[in-house]
Amino acid sequence: MQPYDLNHTNYERVRDLIRNDIASGTYPPGHRLKLAELVQRYGVSAAPVRDALQQLQGEGFIDFQPNRGASVRRIDRDFLQQVYDIRAAVETFFVRRLVDELGAEALASLRSTLDQHKRSLALGDEGAVHALDRQFHNLLIAADKNVEAAAILGRHYAMIRPLRVRFGRTKSRRRQLPGEHLEILQAVEARDADAAASLCLSHIYRSFEDLARLVNASAADHAERPSLRA
Repeated sequence: MQPYDLNHTNYERVRDLIRNDIASGTYPPGHRLKLAELVQRYGVSAAPVRDALQQLQGEGFIDFQPNRGASVRRIDRDFLQQVYDIRAAVETFFVRRLVDELGAEALASLRSTLDQHKRSLALGDEGAVHALDRQFHNLLIAADKNVEAAAILGRHYAMIRPLRVRFGRTKSRRRQLPGEHLEILQAVEARDADAAASLCLSHIYRSFEDLARLVNASAADHAERPSLRA
């Protein structure tokens, strides 16, 4: 792999690479993440790798055990629930604030993003679908200009995006997305904070259920394969 020019204060790229490799299945659940192997794979020194592992432990992707070091945590329904619970709390809070602060420019940006998202879904452009979905949700909190809230959502997307790339979405979920986004925006436009927050909450947890179902189905499929070969 091409080496990266990183030092002990710039570990983010290593963290993202390891996270993506975990989410994509390159490192399966229970896999031991040995420092020497990670240093060689990512072409960096030990310092940014250690920093990256510490953050990934905080995010819940890896576990540290005495005398064994770091190993990959199983990505299951409980893990996803924790991630989506945080997202739900952040977004619904700021959607309520948006009701009082939505201006013409923000409204135009949200509507443009929805139009682009709908076209990307129709074309099957998954890269654009992911990017525009994130853009829409970022715009919901942008009016408040809360940097910490934006950072929390950024971490959420960094964790979820590689899982979505790997597992995708069910066809029914893909059909639901444009309408749900539009309903949220219409409630915000109507200055109905309760409806906007409720629709946003429902939207987030439907996405959670969709991803959890796909992840669980994949885990069940892998569990059955040895018996099929026997």
